Amino acid sequence: MSRYKVLRRSVAALLFSVLLLCSGAVSHSADITFRWAILADSGEGMTALDFSGTPVVHSGTALQVYLEHLSNCHIYLYLLDSGNDLTPLYPEENGYYNYGFPRGAKYIPPGTQSFTFVPPAGTEIFYLIASEQRLFQIERLTEEFINNANSLGQQQLVISEIEAIVDDRQKKSESAEDIERVERKYRTADGIEKTSFNAVEVDISDSYARKLLIDHR
Repeated sequence: MSRYKVLRRSVAALLFSVLLLCSGAVSHSADITFRWAILADSGEGMTALDFSGTPVVHSGTALQVYLEHLSNCHIYLYLLDSGNDLTPLYPEENGYYNYGFPRGAKYIPPGTQSFTFVPPAGTEIFYLIASEQRLFQIERLTEEFINNANSLGQQQLVISEIEAIVDDRQKKSESAEDIERVERKYRTADGIEKTSFNAVEVDISDSYARKLLIDHR
């Protein structure tokens, strides 16, 4: 085969590849990007718990959760407390993602409010999941659980669904984390105050899932 024919075929192949990329025939999963932190009162303000290990929190310590969508991803957050009660924390209501994606920082509870762990002491578990695709199965199971909050069977169905996702994604999810400093503004009687804390910034494809353990004493 002549060098001219080889060159012509190579150019044709290159053009075909470019056309595929432009037409969308070759695609890549969109990135999931968001930030999160679980804040605890350190005595000198709210600081983020460090989940490189298992942080210790004492009963009565003021806590607050920070979440911020940086892309159009679906975030789900649950707390399984030391008394084995499951509480869906985010999204705030059924059908939340029917209306698009929130922008800006979200604090749970909002503003300067906080929540605390109460006895019994033990392990508190936060389940944090983010997905490019909406997780309709988890949403459906969560709604059924909320409507039957005293049913341990309904609770276990939600936990089993969450655990399956966490088992599959946790190791990869940890490697997709970085630490970013977040500035927070809030209004006081003296005007606008500023504070800052470290948050975990996630950048991953497809989905993210973490099981975050806290030693409640």
